[in-house]
Amino acid sequence: MSNMPDGYYNRFDPAKHFDAHLFRVGYAVQAAEFNEVQSGLAARIQGVADAMFRDGNVVRDARIVVQADSGATVCEAGAVYLKGAVRGVAPKQLTLPVVGVIAVGLYLQESVVTELEDPSLRDPAVGARNYQEAGAARLKVEAVWGYAGDGQPGEFFPVYQVENGVLRAKEPPPQLDGVTQALARYDRDSSGGSYVVSGLTVAAAADLPTGEQVYTVSEGRARVNGYGVELNTSRRLVYAAAPDLRQIDSEPHTSASGDAQRINLDRSPVAAISQVRITKEVTVTLTHGGYTGAQDPLPDTSVISVLEVKQGATVYAAGTDYKLSAGKLDWSLPGNEPAPGSTYTARYQFIAAAQPAQADATGFTVAGAVPGSLVLVSYSQKLPRIDRLAIGADGKLVWIKGVAADWNPQPPTVPAALLPLASVAQNWSGDRQVGNDGVRVVPMSDLAGLQGRLDHMAELIAQQGLTADAQLREAGTKKGLFVDPFLSDSMRDAGIAQSAAIVGGELTLPIRASVSAMPGDVATRVSLDFSLSPVLEQPMHTGSMKVNPYMAFDPLPAPVTLTPAVDRWTETQTSWASPMTERLTIGYGNRSSISQSTDDMLLSTSRKPIETLRAIDVSFTVSGFGPNEALSSLKFDGISLAPAAQ
Repeated sequence: MSNMPDGYYNRFDPAKHFDAHLFRVGYAVQAAEFNEVQSGLAARIQGVADAMFRDGNVVRDARIVVQADSGATVCEAGAVYLKGAVRGVAPKQLTLPVVGVIAVGLYLQESVVTELEDPSLRDPAVGARNYQEAGAARLKVEAVWGYAGDGQPGEFFPVYQVENGVLRAKEPPPQLDGVTQALARYDRDSSGGSYVVSGLTVAAAADLPTGEQVYTVSEGRARVNGYGVELNTSRRLVYAAAPDLRQIDSEPHTSASGDAQRINLDRSPVAAISQVRITKEVTVTLTHGGYTGAQDPLPDTSVISVLEVKQGATVYAAGTDYKLSAGKLDWSLPGNEPAPGSTYTARYQFIAAAQPAQADATGFTVAGAVPGSLVLVSYSQKLPRIDRLAIGADGKLVWIKGVAADWNPQPPTVPAALLPLASVAQNWSGDRQVGNDGVRVVPMSDLAGLQGRLDHMAELIAQQGLTADAQLREAGTKKGLFVDPFLSDSMRDAGIAQSAAIVGGELTLPIRASVSAMPGDVATRVSLDFSLSPVLEQPMHTGSMKVNPYMAFDPLPAPVTLTPAVDRWTETQTSWASPMTERLTIGYGNRSSISQSTDDMLLSTSRKPIETLRAIDVSFTVSGFGPNEALSSLKFDGISLAPAAQ
């Protein structure tokens, strides 16, 4: 049974395929049968409507406006298709969450209204026995604005999607789902289905203090995978573009001075400098051990070399008096050494960790490095890449992250279900490039202008060729020598009628040709004389009989013979006599053959319908008439002809 309020019967079941109620005389009419009739009619209408609409399709108005910062939403009045009917909806104001994806739509709230809630439902027939008595109740279905999970009663149908306080684009009303599907298939088959119609220009804005990138997408329209998408207002898009890092360990640089100096790193931009190591030189005062041959430790680690050990005017020699061993001055060698307990000075170089100053995206400043020594820097580099912004059929803007590379990064591939709008070259240096490389519609006026520019270019090329030819002619004139090799008509004066022809490298008299019809003595197709030789024969035969002894068929139509039956001709328009002469003379006669090659280059073509057909005389012969048979009319192509003899 169909869903009905308690106390109301309805046995409608589409699985039983009942098509109509047949009320019979003498049988009582059941209340359940009236409910079944209504449910059956509603199901039939819904089956047709569902082929065109989908639940949640906007038929008229019903727009919403969302404030991104507060979530305050204004829902307009309109009409939306829901459960087999186009239902009106009243305006309402909502407050939406501004975080996450929120579905905004309509709740269908059902209630039963009787004469108790609405006294006007009582029988209004004055004078009838049932006057002001109760009758049928009413099932009230009302569509109310809301969002998923707000706690309202009724069945929820989503209409719009709001992501982080921003309304996703939706196809403008009226939204006919069946028509939309058919248009989408046609659009995909004819033009690919994904292109920008107007607007949707992407531009970069100032970054947020927290580091996120900000972009703006202007209002506009597009078709994505065959479906229409429209942005009524521009969008502000925040993109947390995190760079891909590459760790570089101990990059060497040569120190130019012991003072503060600028170090420019090889690979920029720099994300962070993890360590800077320099070669530093110091002079310290040491106290010799309490016995001869003692080892005196140096105060610094990573000592590279000891430059000088001195006490007063005495300078001790390395390798003879002392040696460097595990960061200590070892006096166990058989040379001189300071007296036990006395002090002396030592000057040495060691590798020290330095603190970089004034660090930026390309380098830093460091002080204290020994001139000519290496400065080793460990840091992380931001690798460049290309990100792409695309839009889906549901109006959602999607970022597609590219693959980072040291040199020449390539843009990522956009899925077929998305329309690319722009590519962003992420170089992480503050001057990133935004390229609006989405496929856009080319208006017919632009196509016509492009065709005109191509024609103009072809004309300029032809003029250039004429200019080059004129310059060559002028060069020959200046030298007082003119030679025509008789290879073509290019050296001849086109302003004067030419009475000679150039054929095969020779100047000869032209041949004039005309079209002649078939002679009158040839009535039918002819061939060479021949005689038949039997290959297979059957001389035996049986009796014969008439197939149609009563002549029960229509008389054969009279044969008509046209002479000529088919007219074929060739028209040649040329300023020279050479083409016709060459066509008739090459390969015939006693002319000597000349080897030549021809290059054909198509400069331009033009096509137009032939204005008139060639007028020729056509004779005809009509036969097959019986004796004294009168000929009533004779027409050729609708033109009446009078026969010569009847």
